[in-house]
Amino acid sequence: MTRLLPFFAIAASLGLILALRGPSFAYCLFTVVFLFFVCRQRTRFRLLFLSVAAVFIFYYLIGLSELERHETVHTAGNQTLLATISDIPVVDGDRLTMRVKASSGEKLLVQAYLTSESEQRFFKRFSPGDQCVINGTLTSPLPPTNFAQFDYRQYLMEQQHIYWIVRAQQGGIDCHQTGTTVRTMLQRWRQTQMDAMEETVSPELAGIMVALLFGERLLIDEDILHAYQQLGVIHLLAISGLHVGLITAAGFYGLIRFGITRERAFDVLFCFLPLYMIVAGAAPSVIRASCMTMIVLVCLRFKLRMPPLAAVAAVYMIYLLIQPAALFQLGFQLSFLITFALLLSAPLIQRRYDHPLAQLLSITTLSQLIAMPLLLFHFYEISWISILVNLFYVPFISFCVLPLVFLGFFLSLWLPASMNICLALLEWGVNLAHSGLVELAQQRWTMIITGKPSFSFVIVFYGVLLYGCLAWERGKTGWWRMPVCVLGILLAVQILAPYFDGRAKVTMLDVGQGDSFLLELPYRKEVYLLDTGGTVTYFDDEWCRRRRPFDVGADIVVPELKARGIRQIDRLILSHGHLDHIGGALALNEAVSIKEVLYSSADIEEHEREILTALQRQAPIRVVGKGESWAVGENRFVILAPDEQAAADPNVNERSIVLYAEIEGVSFLFTGDLEEGGERRLLAAYPELKADILKVGHHGSRTSTTEAFVDQLKPKAAFISAGRNNRFGHPHPEVLTRLATHHVGVWQSNQGAVRLELKDGQIKVTRARKTPKDLP
Repeated sequence: MTRLLPFFAIAASLGLILALRGPSFAYCLFTVVFLFFVCRQRTRFRLLFLSVAAVFIFYYLIGLSELERHETVHTAGNQTLLATISDIPVVDGDRLTMRVKASSGEKLLVQAYLTSESEQRFFKRFSPGDQCVINGTLTSPLPPTNFAQFDYRQYLMEQQHIYWIVRAQQGGIDCHQTGTTVRTMLQRWRQTQMDAMEETVSPELAGIMVALLFGERLLIDEDILHAYQQLGVIHLLAISGLHVGLITAAGFYGLIRFGITRERAFDVLFCFLPLYMIVAGAAPSVIRASCMTMIVLVCLRFKLRMPPLAAVAAVYMIYLLIQPAALFQLGFQLSFLITFALLLSAPLIQRRYDHPLAQLLSITTLSQLIAMPLLLFHFYEISWISILVNLFYVPFISFCVLPLVFLGFFLSLWLPASMNICLALLEWGVNLAHSGLVELAQQRWTMIITGKPSFSFVIVFYGVLLYGCLAWERGKTGWWRMPVCVLGILLAVQILAPYFDGRAKVTMLDVGQGDSFLLELPYRKEVYLLDTGGTVTYFDDEWCRRRRPFDVGADIVVPELKARGIRQIDRLILSHGHLDHIGGALALNEAVSIKEVLYSSADIEEHEREILTALQRQAPIRVVGKGESWAVGENRFVILAPDEQAAADPNVNERSIVLYAEIEGVSFLFTGDLEEGGERRLLAAYPELKADILKVGHHGSRTSTTEAFVDQLKPKAAFISAGRNNRFGHPHPEVLTRLATHHVGVWQSNQGAVRLELKDGQIKVTRARKTPKDLP
């Protein structure tokens, strides 16, 4: 009967998904597969079917009830709010972020930009429980504006019940400490310990200690965190059953040594674990492990017997009863899914394999296979050496680093850091392990970029995996052949699908105040990227620097490429040397292969030299100009500018590469930041020039897109790439009016990314924020 418990967990999940997200093809497919397995259970089939149906209906109603909670009492605009800080505020460089609970009872996210180092120190003193008066503007979180972008708005609304972001005015936050509750007291202690650790130990060691002790990864260096994630060992930074087990075992031993009876020790630990959940950050893995341990303590206290699988199923369903939207958290999904799989498989692994190394290999392989579809769905790539990396790093972190972290922390409460031998050992071991991990992650050959799979891919993958596990359990000879072949075919289809797609695609990415266009030719014959966008930093003071600054290349362009399954850029065309066009190239260079870089001028400045030097280590850089052309099948590309005169122009915008492209019978003109003088030269050199789609020059500035230029080109539609609420006022109203007068349809990146699918002169438009529709 215990083995049937996952059926109830799945039924609860299906009920919630139907209520919160609605039906879909993948949902129906999974439901059919699930019912097939239910019907195969011959023991007490009628009772099982009715029980599963009852659980499904109950959690469907819970989901509907959750939807009714999605209401707000606030409205957009400038307001003065009285609120209480609910979580530890995050001060990162010149930015403050904190979650608060307004006097209305509604949660809000407060963001503020700091103007001085003294103001930064002042805000670092804020703690959970402080009451604040906040003057600011309430705005709704933006939905994703790129195709591969994380839906932060949905996350805030579903997971946090936050519907408004408060943009605080300068000096618009005034807080003071009030009475404390147990929760706020624990959070303040947690904050104090994290701050002390950041000040007393090295940054690298502080990062992993805070992660393993308090469940907070903010202090971990960006490269190290990326390496953990990329190589499939990010789960080692999550507080899980091993952490809780160490704490519980140490607490039990200590209490017994002090003469406390076993029964009272169980009672004390049962009361302690809910407090530990708060201190450890209350992530899904922490709650799961702590609740399971509490169930074990109750069973030991009253001499009851409860199968571990039943305990996990109970915690899973109670968790979803309290927080239904947690079902859509990746951490929640991985934590419970892997736990279910390991508990079901553990008895068989112990019977089948005697050697500890064989058992570790089996557990690691099963865990990686269970996690693979979800990781591919969210991150679009997988490390093929992750199993080997886990075989080394799991024992190292679990049995060396973790015990030393706990010992080092407790000793630091009484000893200075210079006398703490545990910290010295950690400093040496962690630095060595992290340097190896980062070095390995920087090797592109370790990663397989698959592109973003569909829900159907995920369901079929798990179906095949389930079949393979059942065949393995039965001990069939050659049980692995069919699952391995099917999974191999499934991955091959996912990777190779773009090479069988006869449509070309042109995508304007939303990179803020900058340009980036992705061109994919039919059958993925070649891929071009025109500019990479870039983040322009206006503040150079050290205190302003953030631990993980936003980078357009790493945070927007690279995820888009990986989601498309693009592993190589055939031509990276950098129109000119301004950072908002080339700043993202450094991150791009580290993530994908580049065959050739086309640049507009040999006369470069210091920031250009740094980027081009890095690019040149991987790909040849060629300075191009007017007249160069190439063709790929029936698709033709011609560089119309810069000519020799433009290449020597002191105005960098006038040096922009102007690319004319004919793709699947549709003509494009990409103009970079070309201004009025360059447009005149272009018209004089090419008096018959026409284009179906124009990339408006210089982000829609009034210095570009003149009347004569639009009148000659006669475009049907235009791209305008400009940031939301940018300080330059782009696109200029004159330009928009001019285009409207000429009946030119406009796609603006500040309204979201746009993808054109081209085939035989036909265009289909897909917007990142809207449903696809054909261009009229």
